Amino acid sequence: MRKARVACPRHPRRETPQPGCYYCVVEQLGRTGAVRRAMARMQQGSRTDDELVQRFRAGDNQAFAILYERYVDRVYDFVVRLVGDRDAAADITQETFLKAMQALRSRRFSGSLRAWLFTIARNTAIDYQRRQRTTAFSHLPTPEGEAWEPEIPASGPEAEPEETARRRELAELVWQAARGLPPNDYAVLELALRHDLAPAEVAQVVGVRRGAINTRLSRVRDALEESFTVLLLARQSRQNCLELAQLLEGVPLPEGLTPELRREVARHVERCETCQRARRAISAADLLPALAPILPTAEMRAAIRQAIDQALAAPPAAPVGVARLGDWIRHSSWAKALLAVVGGLVLVAAAGWGYLAWGTAPVIVTTTGCPPLELRLDPPVALTARLLGVPAVFEPERPVTFRLPSGSLQVTVRSEEATLRVVGLALHLRILADLSQVTWNGEELLGHGQVSLQLDRSRPSTVTLVCR
Repeated sequence: MRKARVACPRHPRRETPQPGCYYCVVEQLGRTGAVRRAMARMQQGSRTDDELVQRFRAGDNQAFAILYERYVDRVYDFVVRLVGDRDAAADITQETFLKAMQALRSRRFSGSLRAWLFTIARNTAIDYQRRQRTTAFSHLPTPEGEAWEPEIPASGPEAEPEETARRRELAELVWQAARGLPPNDYAVLELALRHDLAPAEVAQVVGVRRGAINTRLSRVRDALEESFTVLLLARQSRQNCLELAQLLEGVPLPEGLTPELRREVARHVERCETCQRARRAISAADLLPALAPILPTAEMRAAIRQAIDQALAAPPAAPVGVARLGDWIRHSSWAKALLAVVGGLVLVAAAGWGYLAWGTAPVIVTTTGCPPLELRLDPPVALTARLLGVPAVFEPERPVTFRLPSGSLQVTVRSEEATLRVVGLALHLRILADLSQVTWNGEELLGHGQVSLQLDRSRPSTVTLVCR
């Protein structure tokens, strides 16, 4: 018996799967559990995504090139189905890998790399569609200029013409059903069914809660099955079922696939044996993953790889302004002197703020029955007092908080004035007023002569001034 040819777009003349080629296995076995097991065997002994990321961050550019080759076809296939334009998909795929490269160089990465790449690709595709005001799932031209036709490749020996036509018809129906879904819902199916992402990874890509993704995936799969059922029965059973023909009369398909029509046909199939026989054993969720992938052309792959290689060869780029500033500092003596002065000022400011935070204590002053009281400050210490927050005027009935150096104070209060002096510092505060009462933390000071007090930075001290 003649051995079946493996219809891999990248190795069209090879009779056996090529080691490391994802699509050789896909084309030979179909998207079943067998292909996942074969993929696992193929990748045994190869470096994982996490290992390649670590090597790239350590300076091994070839590690990122391996990641690119591992995922470029999948990313392109995902993007082209979202934007419906091959050239735009190539640009978005290139931008996706360049963004990933820059991000991996600048920060650590954890989690699923493939989910992260699909997240970047999806967000970039959404940005493109917003700029272009395009609609997803438009006409997809092939490199030869013909319309792309969905196809389910043979999984064994070459099939008979009738079987090939049947597979092509089913592929067309499931593709029509899929692209009739809202773009966000289709992305969920694409990631889960065609790219085998786990539910948590799908949730990461589409930006939904992890706990809600299983419910959403079930709902979208049901919508796909209902749409596929309508299209399949419309093509195969309309002549055999009068009720179905009446339901679909005058409805343009697939454009007329509304949720109401899908549910109405689903209810009809539940009670119609004729339609059940036509529908039995065909699942759109099984057919969608088997669709042949849409791959970038050789020219697209070469252009994307060239951009990736150029970005890998270039050193990590700093912003233009930062680069110019760095050059000026390195080559200018004036810049170095200015940098030294700025550094000194920063140190002084830091020391000053540290002193204000740890070497001072808070004081709260409240006046009662007094006019605005002006605070007399000796000129040498006026600036220091202002830095500490000491006001120039105490407004009536309005508490004021400021800070004073912690330690001992000498306070003298008479009926016509109050003075305060910080021991060991040339800081004198003087208030002129017709005072009837002055208290410090509830202790009366008026008429007691010079009193020594302690400022504690762990708790505020309260001063009350009462005027006649």
